[in-house]
Amino acid sequence: MINSNGWAAVLERVSRYIGASGAFIFELEGVGNQRYIRAPYYSENYNPELVSSYLASHNDQELLDQDTFARLSRPTDQIQLISDEVLAESETELQSRHNVKQMLKWGIRYRAGALLNKDQVNLDRFALQFSPSAGPLSKEHFERAALLMPHIAKALNVSRPTKQLADKFQSIADCIDMLVIGVCITDAEGRVVHLNQEFQRQIASYPVFRKDSLGRLVMHSDSLGGALTELRGSLDNHGRFGARPRKEAIISVIENRPHTLCIEVAPLTSANEFGEAKLNGHIIYSMDTGNSYAIDREMLTSVFSLTQAEASILEMLAEGMTNLQISELRAKSVETVNSQVKSILEKTQSANRTQLIRVATNIGASFVRAPSSPK
Repeated sequence: MINSNGWAAVLERVSRYIGASGAFIFELEGVGNQRYIRAPYYSENYNPELVSSYLASHNDQELLDQDTFARLSRPTDQIQLISDEVLAESETELQSRHNVKQMLKWGIRYRAGALLNKDQVNLDRFALQFSPSAGPLSKEHFERAALLMPHIAKALNVSRPTKQLADKFQSIADCIDMLVIGVCITDAEGRVVHLNQEFQRQIASYPVFRKDSLGRLVMHSDSLGGALTELRGSLDNHGRFGARPRKEAIISVIENRPHTLCIEVAPLTSANEFGEAKLNGHIIYSMDTGNSYAIDREMLTSVFSLTQAEASILEMLAEGMTNLQISELRAKSVETVNSQVKSILEKTQSANRTQLIRVATNIGASFVRAPSSPK
């Protein structure tokens, strides 16, 4: 997990390892003629005023370029880096563009882009810039980027709940109990450093997690325990599904019911607010998909080209309803609902209902419950 202030240093190290001048993570906002691009994170060697000035001056061209990178990067689960050779019909045409001329003045000659989030394509757009002497991009550039991009994608994705918390409150430690998903922080030996209230509830309610005699977080099921051990074992075990990290999640079906936990694990090197400056442990998120979650129906309909009936069913699934309950409420046969759910799974590229709920909540849902009113 990386906080907002840490991304500048991380992206600086990433760009140095790949052999680039710098790296960005872009986000696109607005619709139609009101679309614009912003850069929430970029390498620490970049001047914030110059970045803001460039994006304001070349917004339209950058949107076109980013759309091209996205279109070519989206088809698979793996993250594919696309070089700027695809941005124009010829080298001469590319060099004649005003934004390229501006970058050349700053010593940037080559670029590449990729989608780190292939479900919500307006977020987590990764970009690299290279000096004239570093390019054109070589096989080694692509190979080194391929090693790191899945980890960046996963870090951005799993940190979203705590980022929502940080955006609203000054101290995550004081407010972590307001998250509607379970959070557990463990040290290098697997010992529990901190549990939020939702994680404690899940331990008490379901036969999934427990603390052993040494205070380590373990799982009742051998198969799930093996998956958790594997994810804790090496950084190489993270990011295997790149821009769709939900497919890496551990799924625990509780007593053969459609009630499941979606468990995601990420490396954590420090947890200062919890008294662990040097941790080398992990943060574990556990989402109880039997709970009710408010999702952004309109955005999901647009992102995945859902029909109105499918969008309505997805909303009910996010409220924790079973297919039988949905069929009764909509006065449709279970077979019809099953078919519609199957269509939703295919459109969202989800292997099962748990992955579906995870991606639905990741797009526009709030993970922070409203503060309780004072009595």
